[in-house]
Amino acid sequence: MTQDPDPREALASIRAARADFPGSIDYPLHYDLLYGAACGLLVAAQGMPRPWDFIALALALAGLGLMVTSWRRKFGWWVSGYSPKKARWVAFAMAGLLLGLIGLSAYGRYVGPDWLWMVSGGIGFVAAIVGSRLWMRVWRRELAEAAR
Repeated sequence: MTQDPDPREALASIRAARADFPGSIDYPLHYDLLYGAACGLLVAAQGMPRPWDFIALALALAGLGLMVTSWRRKFGWWVSGYSPKKARWVAFAMAGLLLGLIGLSAYGRYVGPDWLWMVSGGIGFVAAIVGSRLWMRVWRRELAEAAR
């Protein structure tokens, strides 16, 4: 025989689990550093001389793919940066910034100065770390608001 739970108790349990969910993630700093390195390398690769541009691009894309795979393996889920309604705007801003930095790297490659890819890659590294932390903060807040 089944016992139906009190709807208020069930709803309170769901809200408590949802509110605790993003807070229970041990979100390590090294993840941000690796993400920043992959994004910085992705940006810098566009201005690097050949054959380093292809090598750097392959390493950056492989790094991003391995990060998603390892996150799924560790936590059992993955959230696309563009799916949460409020946090997606952080992802859009990051994408726009990284595209601008990619353009800056390419400008340095074809017009000059030759070292511009190092500057844009460094800015991409820092921007990805800051953007990653900001995205997580907005996403956690969004989940907490939905739990209320």
